[in-house]
Amino acid sequence: MKWYLLPALLLHRPVRILVHAYRRRPLPVPRPDLLVLGTAQYDGNPSLQLVARLDHALELWRGDRAEHIYTLGGNLPGDRYTEAEVSRTYLIKHGVPEDQVTAVPQGNDTRGSFEAFLAEHQPRKSIVVTDPTHALRAELIAKQAGIDALASPTHTSPTRFPDRSWWLALSHEVGGLAVVDASRVFGRTVGDRLETILRRLQGSLRPSRRTRHEVLADNLD
Repeated sequence: MKWYLLPALLLHRPVRILVHAYRRRPLPVPRPDLLVLGTAQYDGNPSLQLVARLDHALELWRGDRAEHIYTLGGNLPGDRYTEAEVSRTYLIKHGVPEDQVTAVPQGNDTRGSFEAFLAEHQPRKSIVVTDPTHALRAELIAKQAGIDALASPTHTSPTRFPDRSWWLALSHEVGGLAVVDASRVFGRTVGDRLETILRRLQGSLRPSRRTRHEVLADNLD
C-alpha cells in the first residue's frame, strides 16, 4: 500500500459519518413512519440525549411529516422502565395521540431494536431519528435489516463539538461503522467477531458500558 494513501484510509469513515450527520436531505413523501431509537433513561425520566431525539420526532410530527411513530429500545437488568415506554410516554404528554405512537420495548442496541420492530410490524418507508454521529450507521443497519429507511438526525443533541463527549461518540461510531462494513463485505459472523473485540476494548476504557455489553453478549449466545 502506498504510504500517502494512509491518511485517506484513516479519515474515510469519520468523513462519511460527519457528512451524513450534518448534511440536510429532503425527507420522503408521502408521510413515512418515524422510528425513534432509544438511549439512556433514568428510572422513567429520559436523558437529555433521548429528549433531543424525541423533540426532533415531535418537530417532524407537528410538521405533518409522519404517519406513525414507533419508539424503540429495551432495558438493562435492574431497570424498571424500557427506553421505548419512556419515549412513548414523553411523546403522548407532548401532544401525540396515543393511537399514533407504539412502543417496541425490546433491543439493547441498534440492530436488536430494528429486529424487534420487524418481529412485530410490517416495515414501510421510514425515517430513523437518532443523534447526528449515529445517523449513518443507523440508516445502514436499518437497510441491512430490510427497512426502507432514511436517517433524520436531531439538531439539538447535547453531544456537541468540540466537547469530549462528541469525540467519544465519533470514535464509537467509527468502530461501529467498521463492523457494518465488515458484515457487508465478509458476512455477519466476521462482523460479530469484530464487534465483540471492539466492545471489550470500549469496556476497558469506559467501565460504565460493561453492563450493556454483557447483556448484548448474552443475546449472541
